[in-house]
Amino acid sequence: MEQNKVLLQGKFSVSSKPGKVYVVELTNQFLKFQDASCGRDTDAEGVIDLRDVIGCRINAGVNKQGRSTSCTCMNSSVVVDRSECLLSVYFCPKKKKNSLSQSYQRRHCTLTLGLSQYADYNSNKTVCEKWRKIILSLSTENNNDITFNTDIESCEVPLPRKLLVLINPFSGPGKALQIFQNGVSHMLEEADISFKLVVTEHAGHATEVMRSLDLSAWYGVVIVSGDGLIYEVINGLMSRSDWETAINFPIGCIPGGSGNALCLNINYLAGEPVDLNPILHSTFVLIKHRVIPMDLVLVQTQKTQLFSFLSITWGLIADIDFESERMRVLGASRFTLYFIKRVLSLRKYRAKISFLPVTPYDPDAKNQKERVRKFSKPRRFTMIRNSTTQNNLSSSVCENGVQGVYRRNGTAHSIQRFRSKSMPAVKDIDHDSQLTEDISGFEEHDNVMFSVDDTDECFSSSLPNGNPVKEDSTSTGSDNTFEEMVHTLSNDGQPIKASLLSPLEEEVPSNWVTIEDEFITACALYQPYLGPDNLASPESRLNDGQIHLLMIRSGIPKSALVNLFLTFETGDHVNSPYVEMVKVLAFRLEPSGTEGNIMVDGEHVDYGPIQGQVLPGIARIMGVQ
Repeated sequence: MEQNKVLLQGKFSVSSKPGKVYVVELTNQFLKFQDASCGRDTDAEGVIDLRDVIGCRINAGVNKQGRSTSCTCMNSSVVVDRSECLLSVYFCPKKKKNSLSQSYQRRHCTLTLGLSQYADYNSNKTVCEKWRKIILSLSTENNNDITFNTDIESCEVPLPRKLLVLINPFSGPGKALQIFQNGVSHMLEEADISFKLVVTEHAGHATEVMRSLDLSAWYGVVIVSGDGLIYEVINGLMSRSDWETAINFPIGCIPGGSGNALCLNINYLAGEPVDLNPILHSTFVLIKHRVIPMDLVLVQTQKTQLFSFLSITWGLIADIDFESERMRVLGASRFTLYFIKRVLSLRKYRAKISFLPVTPYDPDAKNQKERVRKFSKPRRFTMIRNSTTQNNLSSSVCENGVQGVYRRNGTAHSIQRFRSKSMPAVKDIDHDSQLTEDISGFEEHDNVMFSVDDTDECFSSSLPNGNPVKEDSTSTGSDNTFEEMVHTLSNDGQPIKASLLSPLEEEVPSNWVTIEDEFITACALYQPYLGPDNLASPESRLNDGQIHLLMIRSGIPKSALVNLFLTFETGDHVNSPYVEMVKVLAFRLEPSGTEGNIMVDGEHVDYGPIQGQVLPGIARIMGVQ
């Protein structure tokens, strides 16, 4: 299909411009309108990019008797006749901050078209329904592929989605419920997304909900809160007896807390702004999303095993996160204020930190570049899942090869593989190209189709002879460039095994590196942003299959420490000689003494030995990558 080929054309009124008739054209990329009295060579008066469209509805307030309605973007009122049918298109176009800036923000708009082609309302409604169906179909496909090619007669309205929305009314400044009711809910209604609202009543409530939820009744869950409720949801899913399928349940989020790190990361990796109107941009991504694999980290302490999606922090950063809780009403600014306080009375912590590096690491080297030899044979970790259900046969290979499905010839069985990538998962983001490049696919989930990243061809073939690799084996890739550690999931309902970890009371494996020293802070990071203005791990991706270990040792002057933390906003701290960044598959932290703080996804855990390993691409989130 030609990109600018006109698929539909008609004459409509435009509610924001009363008294005129407009020629409206629909191509596979744009909805255009211009004054019918102008020549065809005249530039369109209005153009809507279908990638910006979030919904299209026949105005429910219009019937055969006629009603008054309004256009939200123009605040104008229009009275329609008894035969006219109104078609509302909801969209969020980009607008640059100013003429000199490359950054932009979205705004929420409505275009209402009136059709009076026929003398009776029902005939006009039939035409509007055709326009609506094709606009919705093209806007969904354009979210994935701008060169979408199809017969317009075969276009179908996307299947309805039903979301469970969990809200913590006390998260951050305590405005999560207000945020959802005043903005998010209206946009979901415009997108014809139904939802049920559940307000959490106590700590751990979301975990309880997810443990007992009938997942087949829902498309996914959306969290309106900070990162704490996301942590509860993930651990609730992983605590179920059917965790292997439950963790595939799509998770979306809207910022409603202090940190909102996952929302920041989803927007950042989608090429959306992270500093302007995050609620609008997160809702836009939620509506236009595809389902994307996300790494988790299996975490073990002396008392428990849990699952983390964001980070494990210790030392200065953990102190700031935990001890600033009393200032929660200030929102994200509490972190800055408490950082100043902690630097003035700087603490030092002694610990032994051990890790399994992705590439060989020399702890005795003089500087960061010499310690990590990037171009030697890197390690990666692969999980293989034996599947016997048809639902698990969907091909959902991550863009960068994190996840794939292997089918055995002549059988309904499959082997599903989750593997880490040893190198950075994606290229450095070019925000201009990131906004136009996308990928598509479909995975069936409880009779609902949701889009999944599936462009990597590297998992298209079957395993040799259809046989799984032996559990916990080590091998090299076919190109002899990777040292690959493989773990086969048991598929027996038992909790997942930490195949890369030794028990905490035992020594770490012999191929690990151990550093014993005095530190200011250490963090295990697996997403770019830790919070607003905190691009702690700029090379991290949602599903790169790696933990990015950040370490700052003692001996750094306070003035240098302040300057260093000022560069966290841009991610330039990774270039500091005081910062060590190591890509690892697993780690262990053994702090000396009994005083200090350890935070997992912003949640406080008992102080003492802690370790973790990556579970590549095992969870699912609603985003765009």
